[in-house]
Amino acid sequence: MVATAAELFLQRGYEATSMAEICSRVGGSKATLYGYFRSKEELFLSVMKMLAEERMLQAYARLVPGGDIAAALCAFSENYLQVILSPDLMAMRGIIAGELVRAGAAQQFFDAGPRLGWRRVAAYMEAEMQAGRLRRADGWIAAMQLLSLVQAEYQQAFMIGVVSEEDVALLSERVARGVAVFMAWYGL
Repeated sequence: MVATAAELFLQRGYEATSMAEICSRVGGSKATLYGYFRSKEELFLSVMKMLAEERMLQAYARLVPGGDIAAALCAFSENYLQVILSPDLMAMRGIIAGELVRAGAAQQFFDAGPRLGWRRVAAYMEAEMQAGRLRRADGWIAAMQLLSLVQAEYQQAFMIGVVSEEDVALLSERVARGVAVFMAWYGL
């Protein structure tokens, strides 16, 4: 159900996709679909969570305390950006920014997705700070600063959804610059 819904949301957008159409493609009834998901918003949130979790696991797996911090942050950040800059997640973010904000479900998406992942980054920062390998600070703020730095050169294009192949080709170089700035402040 979730995979079919993802395909339809990507093809048609959130508003143009109906629960009836999803049921028709899956071959079940609306009652069955509503038994799993109380609303289209809840189904959409499940789609986003599925897409992000599948792809983000590899990125978060790079954050193992005790190794080369800069290398771990570069590996994480490259994976992270490859995921968030992918065309399908860019399209889904457009749906969130437009349609889910109006429906009041954007906060639910944020709490169930990005905030959970960013907490993992913050936990990594806290572990490295406690081990004396990074300058002591608030782990959440450090995580937000890292994410901001590695996304900085993509921010404007990212906001309007036009990231080119050339932009993606420069990903490693741009990430390295962001991590270098982060390590200049937080590194010991």
